[in-house]
Amino acid sequence: MITENEAAESLRDVERVSRRTHVASAYALASPHLILWGLVWVAGYTGTGLTAPERWGWVWLPGIVAGSIGSAILGRRAVRSGTAKAGGSTTGRSFLMALIIMLFMGSVYLVFKPTSMLPYLVFPALIMALTYALVGTFGLPRFTWIGAGVFAAVMLGYLLAPALMPFWLAAAGGGGLILGGVWMRTI
Repeated sequence: MITENEAAESLRDVERVSRRTHVASAYALASPHLILWGLVWVAGYTGTGLTAPERWGWVWLPGIVAGSIGSAILGRRAVRSGTAKAGGSTTGRSFLMALIIMLFMGSVYLVFKPTSMLPYLVFPALIMALTYALVGTFGLPRFTWIGAGVFAAVMLGYLLAPALMPFWLAAAGGGGLILGGVWMRTI
C-alpha cells in the first residue's frame, strides 16, 4: 500500500512529465515554422534592401505565399505523423491571428502616417517580436526569449544602424527566428 503522500507525489510527477511532454511537443511543432519564416524574413528583408520602396510588396508577396504554403504543408505533415491533432482549429486560429495582426499594422500606419520608410521596415518586426513574447506567456518560455531577442535586435539596429535596417533585419531578425527554430529542436 502506498501512503497518501506517496500517491500525491506520484500524481505531481505525472503532471510534471505531462507538462514537459506538452511543451516539447509544442516546440517540435513550432521549430520548422520558425525556421521557414526566418528564411522568409532573410529573403524578404534582403530583397527590400535591394529594391525601391514602391516594389517592396512584390518582394514580400512571393515569400509570404511560399511561407503560407510551407506552413500548411508542415501542419499537414505534423498531423500525418501524429505530432499534431487533426482538424483546422490550429490552422484557422493561425490565419485569424495573421489577419488581425495585418489589420492592426495597417491601421497603425493609416493613423500615424509614417513620413519615412523606416517604420514600414521596423514595425512588422516589432509586432512579430511582441507576438512571440506573448505566446511564451502561455507556458512556452522559449518563445518569450525568442521574442525578446528579436525585439532587442530590431531596436539595436534601429538605434545604431538605421540606414542598414533591411539587411540588419534579414540577418538579426530572420537569423534569430532560424536560430530559435533550431533551439526548439534541441528539446
